[in-house]
Amino acid sequence: MTEIYPGESLNISYLSPYLKVLGSNYSNGVNFAIGGSKTLPRDVLFALHVQVQEFLFFKDRSLELINQGQETPIDAEGFQNALYTIDIGQNDINALLSNLPYDQVVAKFPPILAEIKYAVQILYDNGSRNFWIHGTGALGCLPQKLSIPRKNYSYLDQNGCLKTYNRAAVAFNAALGSLCDQLNVELKNATVVYTDLFAIKYDLVASHTKYGH
Repeated sequence: MTEIYPGESLNISYLSPYLKVLGSNYSNGVNFAIGGSKTLPRDVLFALHVQVQEFLFFKDRSLELINQGQETPIDAEGFQNALYTIDIGQNDINALLSNLPYDQVVAKFPPILAEIKYAVQILYDNGSRNFWIHGTGALGCLPQKLSIPRKNYSYLDQNGCLKTYNRAAVAFNAALGSLCDQLNVELKNATVVYTDLFAIKYDLVASHTKYGH
């Protein structure tokens, strides 16, 4: 959804999935996202590391075709000026919270953040300069989690969301925001923008009457 709404606002077509064989249109960008993907383990199908490798192959192949005199939707300048959006980590946190207590979950954030930093670094080393990094949403408000039967409601907040899940999301986002600040310092001539999706999505629940019934 974070790619759909900006696209509609700019009146451009939706991004075609990288693995879509027929009818793809990459003139406005490429979507490498896969539902259920995580950062770790890195070598499983469609982990963040694999998605980055798919992008590098796509870029190399595009530039190769240009050198052969063929037209491609994106040229070298287009790759450099493109906006690279990374929205990942939610599935990692969900998986951890299903098996571990809060403190142990938070202790496992550094490797996840390291994978995100590594992905940005690889993209930067290959010419990318504009990054938009999304924090995770309000995990404790997801119907998928709230639909699980429980013995009592003591672990729900005033808006009916799971406290521990949202607490973990807030902690992860704080660390991710700090990482983005660090990347802005370390990566010369790059712009790394962090967006707190938790605040946006939690407000949809907490203030739902403002947005309709």
